[in-house]
Amino acid sequence: MKYAFPGPRFAGLTLALLFVYSGILASKPAHSMQSSKETVLAASARAIELSAKPVRVKLVSEKNDANRNLGQILQSLPSSRSLYLELTGLQAVKQPGTLFHLYLDLPEHVAPRPGNAWHIGSVNFYNAVPGPDAPKDKPAPVTTIDIAGVLRNLRSSQKLTSDSTITIMATHPPEAGSKPMIGHLAIIEK
Repeated sequence: MKYAFPGPRFAGLTLALLFVYSGILASKPAHSMQSSKETVLAASARAIELSAKPVRVKLVSEKNDANRNLGQILQSLPSSRSLYLELTGLQAVKQPGTLFHLYLDLPEHVAPRPGNAWHIGSVNFYNAVPGPDAPKDKPAPVTTIDIAGVLRNLRSSQKLTSDSTITIMATHPPEAGSKPMIGHLAIIEK
């Protein structure tokens, strides 16, 4: 059987190039691999413990610019950028066994239901519980949800408030003793 490339030499060269290329990528600082310039607009002040009841989290502005709300920021947002909700530090003692739905600026008198105008997405804790052999120094995964479309709809229907809040509601009660938590919530522009 004839090969298009000389077998062992080509495989060795390919592996060598792969290792060199991997080394170059691995040596770059993490910030250079991120998108160009992220701006944190508002964030949670503390970690959030989740339960069977809705949890409302007020997001505070990272900058001392209390006069600009998300609607005004969205209006002046260039088309090349968008707004995202970023969740970091998802953790649990054991799998909660449920999804958690997220709502932006949900009024207190409105029941949280997927599909309503304030619903921005859901999050699960699939990778939040480390396995017994998991490395201890592994960076926490980040969950990012594009919220610009929901923000535009809320703004156009005049449902966007000046105080940014995220309401988190479990689909059904989490498993007993699971203790699901979100380390940090932030609305970012990138």
